[in-house]
Amino acid sequence: MKTLHHQPSGPISQHASPSRPLPTLAVKLYKWCGITKLPTVPEHPITVVCISDTHSSQPVVPEGDLLLHAGDLTQSGSFSELQDQLDWLNTQPHKYKVVIGGNHDLLLDPVFTDRFPERIYERPGSCRADLKWGNIIYLEKGSIKLDFVNGRSLNIFGSPLTPQFGNWAFQHPPIRDVWTNVIPKDTDILLTHGPPKCHLDLGGKGDPFLTKELWRTRPSLVVFGHLHAARGEELVVFDGIQASYDSIMMGEKGYLSLVGMALLSVYHKAVGHLGMGRGTSKSKPTRLINAAIVGDKVDMKPRDGIAVTL
Repeated sequence: MKTLHHQPSGPISQHASPSRPLPTLAVKLYKWCGITKLPTVPEHPITVVCISDTHSSQPVVPEGDLLLHAGDLTQSGSFSELQDQLDWLNTQPHKYKVVIGGNHDLLLDPVFTDRFPERIYERPGSCRADLKWGNIIYLEKGSIKLDFVNGRSLNIFGSPLTPQFGNWAFQHPPIRDVWTNVIPKDTDILLTHGPPKCHLDLGGKGDPFLTKELWRTRPSLVVFGHLHAARGEELVVFDGIQASYDSIMMGEKGYLSLVGMALLSVYHKAVGHLGMGRGTSKSKPTRLINAAIVGDKVDMKPRDGIAVTL
């Protein structure tokens, strides 16, 4: 699977609309002044394979050192569906396989099963505790440090939480902040089911509190899914341009912030040929990946996993 390196025009452009001139202008500026330098590949690279929203399908998974699944393994969250997906994942050759739940994985959420037994009922032999995980690492608002044979290690934090939409697992009221000061500062990879607001989120359907937590922690890689049609990759540098863009898209700032964003964009374009453009500062880029496998209503054809190098 080819590794993507650019900011996708589709998901970003969904923020733009003739009836919303300020966000539309911000999107145009953001796309015009993209990252000028990609992250440097280390001497001993680690290949990370990203998938999400398989919904009981079994896609082509590229080879790699680490396989990440960002939730929605299943369609209805039953024991048999989950076990089938776990059995399939355990056949993959990756040294480590790390999984979180998604809103469709009902059985994995004990709060949901207690509140809505009519949707998912645990029977003897088919309870959450009966699932056979094999060598899969399951994270639910927790971290793990993984060591690799090349002497490197990666800290991964995983959480299945998404803002409520309908009646599903691992959800919370949209106004509730479940992210502030939750992600450890030394996190290298963040694995979450839903996207941060403003990034690969179908025009602003992501979590704004997650976006602000990314500013605090700045992991190297953020993998999610949930919004199938927003699949893609985006490279982010937490600089003045990014701050202006995020604040405009979240409705916190107005045209004055757009002017500041324009001035910074012109400056970075002007000095880009000197090796001083975006992505060349001390602020390391963060790679955001919406790795949804199952397509949207227009194109339901499953996609392959996305492989990146850290």
